[in-house]
Amino acid sequence: MTSAEKGEQLSFGDRNYGLSTMQKWHEHNQRVLKGDIIGITDDNTSITKNCIVKVNQTSCDDYSDTTDQLNHRARHINYWKDELERAIKDIDAEIDVLEALRQQVKNAMDTLKIPEYITEECLDMRRNRMQSDLIYDEPQEELFTESALIENIKKLHNEMLRDIENQMKMNVAAKTALESDWSNKYLAFKYETANVELKTKSEQVKDIAGATRLSEGQSDVPSWEQYTVNALLQFKSAIDKSKALRSKVEAILINSARDLRSQDVKVNEALTKRIARTEQVKTDLENQLRLTLNKIVETENLLETLHDEMMKVSQRIQVAQTRLNTKNIRPNVENCREGSLIGLLDEVRDLNDSMSLLQKRSLETEKLRADLIHERSLLENEIMVKKKTIYLDNERCLFLRSHFQSAEKLCGF
Repeated sequence: MTSAEKGEQLSFGDRNYGLSTMQKWHEHNQRVLKGDIIGITDDNTSITKNCIVKVNQTSCDDYSDTTDQLNHRARHINYWKDELERAIKDIDAEIDVLEALRQQVKNAMDTLKIPEYITEECLDMRRNRMQSDLIYDEPQEELFTESALIENIKKLHNEMLRDIENQMKMNVAAKTALESDWSNKYLAFKYETANVELKTKSEQVKDIAGATRLSEGQSDVPSWEQYTVNALLQFKSAIDKSKALRSKVEAILINSARDLRSQDVKVNEALTKRIARTEQVKTDLENQLRLTLNKIVETENLLETLHDEMMKVSQRIQVAQTRLNTKNIRPNVENCREGSLIGLLDEVRDLNDSMSLLQKRSLETEKLRADLIHERSLLENEIMVKKKTIYLDNERCLFLRSHFQSAEKLCGF
């Protein structure tokens, strides 16, 4: 082994400065040729490939899991969206039906003005009855009952209209809540569907900083679902109340129309009976008037007869008085109270008594004639009163009531 190999260096002055030894050169070669990097590289390659396989498997599994979860979420959202759609259709239909009922109530309110006018007009017309016929009779009582019934129905109509309008507000509020929730779910379903269809090569894929941060105020699944449940419960409550209100209103409209038509029949029957009774009284009065007129004629004829008889008696008295006067002018002893004189005196006395009796009967007959004429005036006045009453009840009231509305129109149809 040479000295160089042993590491010994000969002295050549400064020329050997900076030179290393052979030993160090061999050691250096050994380190370079040792080959540890190759093994490390092989190990790294193996680990990396395993890692790639594992990462790929994990990412694929995660992608599949999240895609399944997104699909599940989309189906969940779609389920509630469909429920909301059905609810919106139902509330829309209920709002339309309730609006039609509201219009029906308004029609019934307008139609009720006709019976109200008829009743008030009949009451006003019957106030024009004259004197003895201006009484509180059965038709008057039935008309007052009808007027009170109409007032009660008007109050019911106003209450029903107010309740319907309040219920409409509830229905619209429930619909608004449903539509708002449906709109949110429509967008959520759209976004979830887009997420399900998103691939690694999709154009929408990009890096978004902070996407992994959870937003403040996010709901959880139970509260999210409860929000929709609450909206559906609000809808269910509103539609149940709406249906109950509709049943109530329809029943009230039917019952009100039935009561009005029933009262109309009662009023008409009362008027018909009253007209018949008044007609009968008028007929009796007319018969009584005819009889009274006949009696007036008889009385006047009797007065003429009495006057004729009184004239005859007066003439007879004059004859008897003339005879007596003639006897009284007889001369001296011839002026004698003989039988003819006494007879003449008796005749004058009897004639005067007859005249007094005839005058008395004449006065009585004159008074009776005046009473008959007054009775005729009363009868004629009463007949006129009855005729006006019959005209008001029959020609005016019954004719006016013939325009009373049907039950169908009173219900608002």
